[in-house]
Amino acid sequence: MRRAVLLAAVLLAGLAPAASASPDISVAVHGTAGNLGWYVGDVTINWSVTDGQAFVVNIGCEPSILLSSDTTGTTRECKATSADTTWSYKSVNIRLDKTSPAVTASADRAPDAGGFYNHPLTATWSGVDATSGIASCTSTPYSGPDGTGISLTGTCKDKAGNVSAPVPFVFNYDATAPVLTDVKVTPDDAGARLAWQASGADRILVMRSPAGARAAQSAVVFDGMGAGFTDTRLSNGKRYAYVVQAVDQAGNTASDSVAVTPSADASTKHLLSPGSASSLSRPPMLRWRKIARASYYNVQLLRNGKKILSVWPTKPHYQLHSVWTFQGKRHRLGRATYRWRLWAGYGHRSERRYGKLLGTRTFIIK
Repeated sequence: MRRAVLLAAVLLAGLAPAASASPDISVAVHGTAGNLGWYVGDVTINWSVTDGQAFVVNIGCEPSILLSSDTTGTTRECKATSADTTWSYKSVNIRLDKTSPAVTASADRAPDAGGFYNHPLTATWSGVDATSGIASCTSTPYSGPDGTGISLTGTCKDKAGNVSAPVPFVFNYDATAPVLTDVKVTPDDAGARLAWQASGADRILVMRSPAGARAAQSAVVFDGMGAGFTDTRLSNGKRYAYVVQAVDQAGNTASDSVAVTPSADASTKHLLSPGSASSLSRPPMLRWRKIARASYYNVQLLRNGKKILSVWPTKPHYQLHSVWTFQGKRHRLGRATYRWRLWAGYGHRSERRYGKLLGTRTFIIK
């Protein structure tokens, strides 16, 4: 009897169903992988569900799901339930960024002058990326050579690994100063004559200050182009300092300095009468020393720095008149301070061959 009962128990145990296992879910993600877990191309998700039972209910476990739009994180999930209600669950999170950053280029500072940079700069690129964000951008220092329309290119890279197309930064660069040479000054009666040679300059500045004065006391007495300038209304016997500065379009400068002491005798050794700063009541006879080999002379008369007469006598004297016409305009020798200047001419007057300025002197009509 006991043996029969034991056999029955063994048979019953062999016929009882075993406990079932949950469905097995696996996932395969296909796409171009970028950096930091990002994908940079279309993504396909394939689910696989296996189970020992014939009937399984799947939710969200379609064979493939295509992700083609940028996303900072999209979760796809699969749930499988067996016929005996045992179930399994799996999910996957996809971050997709297929779009390269939008990039702009600039410099670390504005141009120095005239649309030019005249000392080293750094070109920088900055980007915007709405999905994965910016990881890095190009930064390029530049210190030459000089040129116009210089083009540097740079890019930005996002965190997913997308790199933008090269973006140009175009600019002008000139770090070469103009050339300033032969800066000279000659004393004059109550004035000074400056001369220089400049190349590559777009502007010449002449600053004057009493010798030994502070820079704040400097005054600009000339601003323009040319190779010389005559300063007037100075004090004889007083020393003056000049700074001549050549400036180019890019703001580069070259400077030199000279000093001078005006004197009544500095430029009047050839002039005889009237005496310097003479006070007269009628038009004077201008007289000067005869110059060897001079065929004629050029006498110019100025009032308030403006030329009002130019004549070419052949003798070493010229009589001024009360009224005359110059360049179609009538002038009168009224009460004022006048300055006259003298040059010697050689050969025929049409050749316009003149020597250096022989002198300049003032007189007053009261």
